[in-house]
Amino acid sequence: MRGAPPAALVMEGLVDHYRSARDLSWMYGQGSVITGLTEDSDLDLILIWATDAPSTPTLPAQSNFTVHGQLALEQSSIDGYDVDLMHVPRRTLDTWLSELDRGDGWMGPAWPLPIYVAAGLAESELLLDPAGLGAEYRARVQNPPAPLVAAVRHQLESALPAFVNELRKAADRDNRWLHADLAVQLHKLIYTAWFLSEGHHPPFPKYLPRWYDRFAMTPEIQALEATYWSTPNPAALESLATAVLNLPQSRD
Repeated sequence: MRGAPPAALVMEGLVDHYRSARDLSWMYGQGSVITGLTEDSDLDLILIWATDAPSTPTLPAQSNFTVHGQLALEQSSIDGYDVDLMHVPRRTLDTWLSELDRGDGWMGPAWPLPIYVAAGLAESELLLDPAGLGAEYRARVQNPPAPLVAAVRHQLESALPAFVNELRKAADRDNRWLHADLAVQLHKLIYTAWFLSEGHHPPFPKYLPRWYDRFAMTPEIQALEATYWSTPNPAALESLATAVLNLPQSRD
């Protein structure tokens, strides 16, 4: 990227390119560059369409274009930056957010997972928003819906005893693969419940310590998380989960 123009100039050019696009509702940027976490990463841009996603490439440079169900993905290199573009019909975004409103959309390997979509949108930069719809959607995801917070916390509370028991047995038997698999599952529950309880959709796991600072996450729980990683064992993980469950459901 040496000698490349600033990311802001690349995005400005893309905004001008899409300004007159027919049926484009709004456009936003998300990810580590746009949120200021790093300067050395892809530019992640989302285009929300009033009807269907485009069926052919739209970028001003040659791009790789693939269709995934109702979505379309487009990747290209523009002025030294790798640009990742996702085209989303507005009805699809509505479906994702409705899942979260019901307390769903946070489990499983499905991509894109609605809870991460909401996290990215909440911290996004609106690039094109002629009718103000983007601002409305962005305001909607600033606070996680109560059914989602309650569902994740309930799942953590109900599953914690069994997880801890199985982790201890795996540790006693030196079954490291099983222990690692169980710990990953429990970690996802803990982190998801932690961010939701503090009033935020959990961001994608990259750069977590910086998100703790940005969101002013509870220092005592940050200390417990650091303790676990210095001495990873079921007791430390149980203490971390318990501290998360002792949080009120939102500090807002």
